[in-house]
Amino acid sequence: MNTNRIWRKHGSKIVFGSLIVGSLMLSSKDISANMQSLSIARTTIAFNGQQQMLLEQQLSYEQAASKVAEARYKSGCTIVVAAKAARNLATLVEGETVLDRTTKKSLPINTVVCDGNGNTGVLIADKDGVPVVGKMAFTGNRELAINQIKKIRGAKVYYYTPEK
Repeated sequence: MNTNRIWRKHGSKIVFGSLIVGSLMLSSKDISANMQSLSIARTTIAFNGQQQMLLEQQLSYEQAASKVAEARYKSGCTIVVAAKAARNLATLVEGETVLDRTTKKSLPINTVVCDGNGNTGVLIADKDGVPVVGKMAFTGNRELAINQIKKIRGAKVYYYTPEK
C-alpha cells in the first residue's frame, strides 16, 4: 500500500524525473561536445584579444618611434653611405659599426646616423666599447630622408627599394 500511496502522491514527479535523467544520459555526449567547443571558442577569443592588444601596442610604439626619427632627420643626422661607393646609400642595421668613409675609423659614440630608407639610430657602445648602431627609430616620411640626402654636396637622389 505504501507503494501505491507514494506513486499517487509523487507519480508525476517520478515520471518527469525519470525522463530528465534519461534525456541527460542520452545527450551527455552532446553536452560534452558543446562544452569542448565553448572551451575552444573561449581560447580563440582570448588569443584574438591578445593579438589585438599586441598590434595596438606595436602601433603605439611605431608612432612614437616615427616622431623620434623625424626629429633626428630635422636636426641633421649623419647619412650613412656605402663604404666602397659613396654615391650609394647604406641601410642602417642595429648592432653594426658605422665607419667614417675618409678615416675608416668608427664614428664617435652618440652620433646620430640615418639612411635613405627612413631608419635612424644613435651610436652606442657595445659590450667591447665599440660604437655600434642602437636606439633605432623608423619614419615612413620619405620626404625627410630625401631632403636630408639633398643636403649632401653633389649628391644625387637615387631612391631604390631595398632588396631582400
